[in-house]
Amino acid sequence: MRAHRSYAAGKKRRQVYMKKLAVVVSALVLVLCMSILLGCNFADAHGSTDEAPVEHRYYKSIEIQSGDTLWGIAEEYMNEKDGSIIEYIDEVKEINGLKSDDIQDSQYLTIAYYDTAFR
Repeated sequence: MRAHRSYAAGKKRRQVYMKKLAVVVSALVLVLCMSILLGCNFADAHGSTDEAPVEHRYYKSIEIQSGDTLWGIAEEYMNEKDGSIIEYIDEVKEINGLKSDDIQDSQYLTIAYYDTAFR
């Protein structure tokens, strides 16, 4: 009877050990698969050595010359990201606290523009 209990206890320990081993092996396989998948994505993200142009928005002060209009300034400095010419003019007026479209020679205005930089 004692040998039968010893055999049953040993068999139970082996079953528990095998279950734990299966869980550990499964976890390692999962970690390995995730590492491979994530590693491939990182390689793709950094695989290109070409520098991509990036547009940044800047502000600068310009001096108004004779004959300058807000419409002309908008045509010169605005970008498609600014929306319409009207929207750009409204933004210039807001930035500079203008109540009307009137601007004067030698007056300074702050305007927004985009420029391309490389990463």
